[in-house]
This record gives sequence, structure tokens and C-alpha cells, in this order.
Amino acid sequence: MLVQFYNVSKVYKNGVKALHDVSLKIDRGEFLFLMGPSGAGKSTLVKLLFREEIPTQGQIFIASRSIVRMKRSEVPKLRRSMGVVFQDFKLLENKTAAENIAFAMKVVGTSERAIKARTAEVIQQVGLKGKEDCFPSQLSGGEQQRVGIARAIANRPLLLIADEPSGNLDMDTAQEIMELLYDINRKGTTVVMATHARELVKTAGKRVVTLEAGRIQSDICALDSLL
Repeated sequence: MLVQFYNVSKVYKNGVKALHDVSLKIDRGEFLFLMGPSGAGKSTLVKLLFREEIPTQGQIFIASRSIVRMKRSEVPKLRRSMGVVFQDFKLLENKTAAENIAFAMKVVGTSERAIKARTAEVIQQVGLKGKEDCFPSQLSGGEQQRVGIARAIANRPLLLIADEPSGNLDMDTAQEIMELLYDINRKGTTVVMATHARELVKTAGKRVVTLEAGRIQSDICALDSLL
């Protein structure tokens, strides 16, 4: 078991009740879709995973460690075990594709030799060979997202969190990005993906957890729930 939520609730300071008594377990190596309408609690659950937020009540364990009780000084180490892919890419515009990927490794103290080798490896893995020296403005949306994914997996995370990674892409490009995420998952990385894209989910045959009004409404196989 990699991730465990026990009776987690989150109420923000403005009184908004984002999550209500959520219990959820995610196995190592699993691929899980997180679905639900806007305001359902998806973003809050994702923020709780990498401890951008702390639950109002309940416990969250990642790799058997409570991240609720974790000291603030331990949070950077936790986040180094995760990769995050964003809808709007969040690339550094003044750095090339290779430099964006390398930056993720530099901040954790990886040696220059190891950075060079790993950057070349993940560029090959995400299909960006020949684009290493391009700046984000010179890349298509799909290519920019591939850089974002390469950066997210550069440090070999236990958990990859993808927050609406296909939201700004056309359907064909989105499907290519999904195939890349499935490949990363097959290599052993646990993937949690928040999405609205039902068309992508219903053909995947993966587990789907649906949130509504801060509660888990369903937790079933995509093919059973959406076809």
C-alpha cells in the first residue's frame, strides 16, 4: 500500500467544506483516475497528497508515514518522492527543454554527470529526442506537456500526480499523453490523475474514484462505470 487516507475532512478558513470523511487506499503501481465536477474536492485531495494543505481531521499515510504529523522540515524530502504534472505545464520560459528537466534534479543535489545522463534518458522516454535545445515557446502544447512529464519523472518518483494534464490539449494529443503516462505506470510508478476527460477515462480500463460535494461517490473500474 502506498497511499492511505483515513476519514479525511478538509474545511478551509473561509468555511468551505472541501472534503468530508474521505477514506481511500492506493496500491503501489496502481493507476487511479480522480473524477468529479468542479468543486467536488479533486484539487484539495491532490494538494493534501503533496502536503500543500493539511487535513482538518483524519490521517494520511504515504509509504506508511503520516504526512499529517510530519515536521515542516521533512516536507521537501516527501515532495522529492513525488512528481507533479500540471495542466498549464509550469515550465521555465527562459530555459530549454533539457534545462527544465535538469533543474528538477539540480534542486535536490544530483551530480552534473548524473543529471546529464538522466536528462538524456527521460527525453528519449517521452519522445522529445531532437527538441532538447528548444525553449517552451518553440514547442507545441503536447511537446510542452512531455517536458513537464519528463521533469516530473526525472527523480524517479514513487508517486506521479497528474492534475488535468490533458486539459489544454486536443483529443489526439491528449491520447498520446495518456499513452505516455500508461507507459510510465507500467514501469512501476504509481499514477494518480485528476481529470474531467470522460472520453479518455472510459477507454482506459483503470480504477476511477469519483468525488461529489467532497465525498467519494464511487470507486470502480472505468469500463464498468462509464461505458
